[in-house]
Amino acid sequence: MSLDKAKLCDSLLTWLQTFQVPSCDNKHDLMSGVAIAHVLHRIDPSWFNETWLGRIKEESEANWRLKVSNLKKVLKSMLEYYHDVLSQQVSDEHLPDVNLIGELGDVTELGKLLQLVLGCAVSCEKKQGKKKINKIHTSTCEE
Repeated sequence: MSLDKAKLCDSLLTWLQTFQVPSCDNKHDLMSGVAIAHVLHRIDPSWFNETWLGRIKEESEANWRLKVSNLKKVLKSMLEYYHDVLSQQVSDEHLPDVNLIGELGDVTELGKLLQLVLGCAVSCEKKQGKKKINKIHTSTCEE
């Protein structure tokens, strides 16, 4: 059973919002890579450190080339994290096309990118993602 791509992005956005980072109100906010970078910094601040975060251009919202540049930096660092820290390889079928995200706002490709962020969170040493997912699950079940 396949989950609708827009619904997947909505669910992952809800999860990302639990990290309480700036500019994370809707899917459009994620297209620049800024909010995603801040979430990765919260997940593992020693790997996605302040120096790395400083390379992400905050003022990229109106320029699709800057968005793509940010997204490439985010993806490259996540792939290195998967390899070096988590000792995992990401298969090509799971790699998002960051050009489509930055230039066209492609929700399917954004979903792929956000799933990689989720993988970092649930597999990292501190398991930040699992704690946040449990928090969402608990509040959803109580409603």
